[in-house]
Amino acid sequence: MPGSPRIDKGEGFIRTYELLQALRGDIDQAYANLEVDRESQFLRRCVVRAIFSYIEAIAECVKVEIRSTIRAGVYSGKLTPKEQETLGSLLIVGAEPGKFLPLDQNIKRTFKLAAKVWDLSYRLSTDGEDFRDFLFAKSARNKLTHPRTFYDIEVNDYDMHCHTVAGVWAQNEFQRLFQERVKSIVSNLPEDMREAFLNRVGGADA
Repeated sequence: MPGSPRIDKGEGFIRTYELLQALRGDIDQAYANLEVDRESQFLRRCVVRAIFSYIEAIAECVKVEIRSTIRAGVYSGKLTPKEQETLGSLLIVGAEPGKFLPLDQNIKRTFKLAAKVWDLSYRLSTDGEDFRDFLFAKSARNKLTHPRTFYDIEVNDYDMHCHTVAGVWAQNEFQRLFQERVKSIVSNLPEDMREAFLNRVGGADA
C-alpha cells in the first residue's frame, strides 16, 4: 500500500520537492547498478522505469504548482475546457486527475498551461533531436510496460541512448521553466526584496 502523510508530524500532503529528489535518486542508483553489468536486461529495464517515473512526476509536480497558483487567486484569467481537462481538479487531496493523455501530450499541454498561468515567455523545446529521442524512448517504454512479445522487453544500446536523452531533456525543460518563473517573480519584487528571495530559492539558475 502507498504511504500516507503524517500531518501530526508536520508532513505535507504532496511533498513535490522530496518526490522528485527520491525519483532522481532512483535514476542515479539504477545507473550505478547498471555499471556493474552493462549487458543486464533486468538492470536496463530498471533504468527505463526509473527515468519514466521521474518524467511522469515532473508533469504532475508542474500541475500541483499551477493549481496552487490558481487556488491562491494569483491568476485571474480563464482556463479553456481543454486546459481544465489537462489540469484536473483544483483540490489538494482527493482530487480527480485530469484526462489521461499520452505522456508527450501531457507534458506539452501542462508546460504550455504553466507558461500561460505564470505569464512566462517560456516555450517547450520540441523541435530538436532530443525531443525526437524522447518520443522514441516513450514508445519503447510503452512496449516495455505493456509487453506482447519477448522483443518488447528487450532494451538495446540505442534504446538506452534514447532513454538517457529523454531523462535529460525532461529535466532540462523542467529547470528552464522554473528558471523563467523565478525571473518573472523577481522582476515584480521591490528591489530590496530581490536578493533575499533569490537566496531563498537558490538563485534563478538553480
